[in-house]
Formats: sequence, C-alpha cells, structure tokens
Amino acid sequence: MSARMGYWVVGTPAAGKSTLARRLAAALDLRHVELDDAFWAAGWVPADADAFLGAVGALIDEPGWIVDGQYGGAVEAYAARAHAVIWVDTPLWVSLPRLVRRTVVRAWRREPMWSAGNVETWWHAIGPDSIIWYAISVHHEQRRENEKLFRRLAPLGVRLIRVRHPDVDALVRELRPAAP
Repeated sequence: MSARMGYWVVGTPAAGKSTLARRLAAALDLRHVELDDAFWAAGWVPADADAFLGAVGALIDEPGWIVDGQYGGAVEAYAARAHAVIWVDTPLWVSLPRLVRRTVVRAWRREPMWSAGNVETWWHAIGPDSIIWYAISVHHEQRRENEKLFRRLAPLGVRLIRVRHPDVDALVRELRPAAP
C-alpha cells in the first residue's frame, strides 16, 4: 500500500457508508475514520465547527485512511485530498428500512455510540427531530450535493466511484494498488 492512500465514502443516512468503509479498511489494511465519532460530543452536542474540521484534518494527515461521513464542511474542506471518493448511492426505499431497524435496535439495546458514549433513545427513533425524519428530509438534497461534489472533484484527478449496491470484493480489487 502506498504511504499516503486515502479514500472517502459518502452517502445518505443508512446508505451503508460505515459498513462499506469498515470492510474496505480491513481488506486494504487502512485506518477507518468515522466522522460521527469526531462530530458528536457527549450528550449529542455537535462539536465546534473549527475543532471538528481540525480533528478531521489531523486524522487524514496520517498515511492510509478510509473516512466515512457526509458532513458538508468536512467533505468540502478535505474530500479533494482523497485518492478516491466512493458515493454509496442507495435508494431511499433501501436505506430507510435499514435506518429504522438500526435505530430501533440501538434504542432497545441502549448501545453506546462512538467515543462520546451517546445512546439513541426511542425519541431518536420516532420524535419530530428523529434521525429517521432527518434522513427522509435530506435524502434528495444530499444526492444533489454528491452530484455537485463529483463534478467539482472530477478535474482534480480524484477517482470517483458511484455504487448503488456495493460489492466490497470488487471495490477492493479496483482500489488495491497493483503490485510493482
């Protein structure tokens, strides 16, 4: 693996970004960085924007990483530093049931999330500001933003990969550098 390989995985909530990024990181022997971990402080308090962007910048200054996350500020600031951006463009009819199932399971089990130890509650699942309503409301806009992102990155030489149903093995073959 090259000393400085970075990959960024974007997509709407529950598109499969983290799952894909974890599997790719393991297969390519790279560090997995989940932006939710850097963004959310204890008590579901969002990180200060400057601190968040600084933390992301420091994480991707390290050699070899796969970032997953769709935080606009971070994507705008750093996606061009990736060798490839992978857009998991899962249809809402696929991602929404995943999100409902995942949120309900996390609320039921009271699973601590990320280093801040936040726990999703039933309110996160069904409340008016729930992740589920959020996902429905941002789905189409995030897809438009990713189309703009790909248009912006295309002339910069960043490899752009758009998948609807990611095949991890095929992506690993595509991303793994050829042996000298």
